[in-house]
Amino acid sequence: MSNEFRGTGNVGDQPVLRTAMVAGNPRQVTELRVFFDEYRQDGTGGLEQTGGFWLDVNVWGDRLAPEVANLVTKGARVQVIGRLVESKWTVTGTGEERRALYLNADSLFLSLARVAEVKLKPRRESTDGRG
Repeated sequence: MSNEFRGTGNVGDQPVLRTAMVAGNPRQVTELRVFFDEYRQDGTGGLEQTGGFWLDVNVWGDRLAPEVANLVTKGARVQVIGRLVESKWTVTGTGEERRALYLNADSLFLSLARVAEVKLKPRRESTDGRG
């Protein structure tokens, strides 16, 4: 049974990079909140938006998390692939049980159609004569 989620949506807030302790070791994570549109086929063969949902997305990794935090901004269009995870806890004082669903991203792709400015490294000139 697979637990893979794949969706395209818009980042709702500026991503936050933080350090979390995992099994006693510090790990970097970037937290995003993404709105995923839901569509269905209309009578003419086109698509119509029928709603959508918000999902908290965590991007882990000491190399990937800072890159995502630097490149992704509020309003950016992203495609995310990852695993859905449920978190459960009990509220102190009331004893009320709460649950939340979030996504641990394995991959995040930025849509360049909405990027206002991307800093790219200059292309290195080839020494083999191919340009």
